[in-house]
Order: sequence, then structure tokens, then C-alpha cells
Amino acid sequence: MEKYPETESRKTEDKSIRRSGRPMVDLSGKQFGRLTALFPTEQRNANGSIYWRCRCECGREIDVPAEGLMYENNKSCGCLRAQLRKNMNEKFQRIDGTCVEWLEKRKGRSDNTSGYPGVSTLKNGKYRSNIGFQGKHYYLGVFADLEDAVRVRREAEELLHKGFIRCFHRWKEKADADPAWGRANPLNFQVVRCADGSFLIDSDFAQGEGEKNADEEEDI
Repeated sequence: MEKYPETESRKTEDKSIRRSGRPMVDLSGKQFGRLTALFPTEQRNANGSIYWRCRCECGREIDVPAEGLMYENNKSCGCLRAQLRKNMNEKFQRIDGTCVEWLEKRKGRSDNTSGYPGVSTLKNGKYRSNIGFQGKHYYLGVFADLEDAVRVRREAEELLHKGFIRCFHRWKEKADADPAWGRANPLNFQVVRCADGSFLIDSDFAQGEGEKNADEEEDI
């Protein structure tokens, strides 16, 4: 099938659509990613771009604005994103709800205010420590000194993030040696938050992953 060419005229034509709602660019039979434009509809978006009925390679039909097709914002009915998500899940190992590769290679967020992962600067100049694990967020405390906030965060990382990785590799070594055992005995790694703020790890492969106090907090 013919693909819509990457030309300057394409941009000019689409701008004319947005300015006046006219004229219509004929996209019939042209392919955009997994979508093939079939015919224009009566519907227009807020920019005046005409919606085209499109058929996806998966067989589903959807209406997409012409500018979304020509500027490659729409490449499928949604099945492409689902396929990419499926491929991502197959590529990375998720054990007990946790992505192993993410923990091993993670970096700090670009919007972090203190320069240290899990430590943010408050308006009063103090520092809040938090840590996320298995879909939960744990508050670790507020500290006057950045060093204290970072230390508590790193202690929690050592116990939760690195502790999980250590348990995973112990389990994986045994599972690789005996796949049948591995299928029958999936890795479990449960975090218990105690009343005093410390963490306890419940796992058959913890082997000394003990509790650490991660809540030496001060009042804000």
C-alpha cells in the first residue's frame, strides 16, 4: 500500500485544514503505520482536521483525524501499544510483582529536588525520605540534615531493593538447577512494616535479611 510521503506540501496541506476546515486532503488507501485510511467522515476535531475511517492491520476500524495520521501521532487502533507493552513484559523479569532489571539498573528521577533518589527538599528546608517497593510507598521520615535523610533512604534500599535482588539470585540459582522446583516454588518476598517504623522481610530466601529501623524521624 502507498504510504503518505514526508513532504513539505503535506505540512502545508494540513495547516490549511486547521485554518479553514477546507480543503480535504485525500488520504484514501494510504497507510500510516498499521492504519489504512478508508474514507472521510463528517466529523472534525477542534483544529478542523477531518476524521478518517481507518482499518487497522488487526482488523479493527476506528476514526482518526487527518493530522493525527499525517504527523504520525496515530499508528494503530491501540493494538501497537498493547503489543509493545506485552513485549516489554516478556523482555523484563517480573518476580513477585517486582521488575528485577529496574531495581538493578535504576537511576534517580530527573525531577528529584535533593539530588538523591527518594529524598526531597521541603519548603522549610528540611528533607523528606521515602521509598517505593512492590507498588507501595513508605514514608521514612523528615530530617533537618540531608546526610541523615540520605542515610535512612540508603538503609531502606539495602533492605528492600538490594535485599530483594539478593533473594532473587539465591532463588534463581536453585530454580535454574531444578526448573520443576522453580515452577512449584515461586519466589516470595513480603515486606512487613512494624509499629516502630522498622521493616521485616518474609521470604524463604532472606538468609539474614533482618530488620532495620528506617524511621528515625523528626517533627516538621
